[in-house]
Amino acid sequence: MKTKTTNEFKLNTSKDKVISIPCEKCQNSTRHMVLASIDGVDIDTYDNKFSVDWSYSYQIVECQGCSTKSFRLIHSHSEDFDITTGKTRQIELLYPKRGIFFLSINDYYNISPNLLRIYEETINCFNNGNLTLCGAGVRAIVEGVCKESGINSGNVEFHKKDGTLSTKKSDGLQGKINGLYQEGKLTKANAEILHEHRYLGNTAIHDLSIPSREELTLAIEIVENVFDSLYEVPEKGMELKNKRLSKDTDKT
Repeated sequence: MKTKTTNEFKLNTSKDKVISIPCEKCQNSTRHMVLASIDGVDIDTYDNKFSVDWSYSYQIVECQGCSTKSFRLIHSHSEDFDITTGKTRQIELLYPKRGIFFLSINDYYNISPNLLRIYEETINCFNNGNLTLCGAGVRAIVEGVCKESGINSGNVEFHKKDGTLSTKKSDGLQGKINGLYQEGKLTKANAEILHEHRYLGNTAIHDLSIPSREELTLAIEIVENVFDSLYEVPEKGMELKNKRLSKDTDKT
């Protein structure tokens, strides 16, 4: 079978076109204008009998609200036919990646590199649609918080055979989370919230269940709040105290 390939492209065919896509800075879908584009098509012809084509449009776009510039790629394949719409399916890619459920990675300056790496990998799993791995990452973050805080165990409640309630030391994640509260690292309410992260991670890992984006979004927001309360706020408080003491020393 003989194949003949032809390439056709034009500059700025899509220029000045207005589209609606998510804006990374506005955190919402906004009007964008195409500033420049390369639009083209690659055509493969087989034995002069039939052909298959790939179309594409590389675009530099600008948000009309905040003026943030980014990159957009639209491409399609003539064989990728959507029977529900009767049209060729188009695929849109945005760089930097973003979307309605896209989460940004926050900056933290007082967290260990290992814990920060797990946090960043968990966010990346979420943004790439790897929700089971994201759920496992949330659990790993909680494990990491316990380790960084020097908590290896804690008391957990259990029912004895006679039905009475008792406590015992446990080095499992349940015990470690309780240990964060028992050592004064977290409030009891925050410790109870972290237990929900443990359940979420257990379900993702052991039951191979896919957590919802809504569940994971809430879980990650809570993790970020824990980062603030354990690492960032105390450091800022100490910095503020040192500045105050420095001023008092200067007065004397």
